[in-house]
Amino acid sequence: MAEEIKERLSKTEYDKVGEMLLELIAECPYIPADLKGKAGGILYQAIGAEKSISILTLQGGRVKNKNVWGEVTAELPIEIAYKSFPTSNKQRIDAQNVVDKIMQWLDDVENLPKLSGGRRITQIISSPTFSTIDDVKGDKSTVFVADATMECEIN
Repeated sequence: MAEEIKERLSKTEYDKVGEMLLELIAECPYIPADLKGKAGGILYQAIGAEKSISILTLQGGRVKNKNVWGEVTAELPIEIAYKSFPTSNKQRIDAQNVVDKIMQWLDDVENLPKLSGGRRITQIISSPTFSTIDDVKGDKSTVFVADATMECEIN
């Protein structure tokens, strides 16, 4: 069995993936209607003060393997978060469903966008959601989050 290669992705790779993730999530049919096209509705590397969807790339992006032709398979851990202000059990269930549906959609997207320079995303594999509750100036918000691993091939 080949030894696993533990090599970090470059900042350029993270930037390209971030731009692609923003475009991809903007196409998702499960983004709440009041967030589509809204400035601050979909954020990268930030969780807004108001209701928002956040895309967070996490530490641990690494080269998974290299082949003899110089192609590299890399993995990048990401999180998708949905911040809202639910006040009832039904609203919390609906908020969690937003993240669940986005992640199911990402798992099922067949034509993932191509990155520049011959790179391509091969798959996104998600995990179940979890929630956090923030108390900011007495105004409680709930953030539902799901982790995923995005795999891509780099030439």
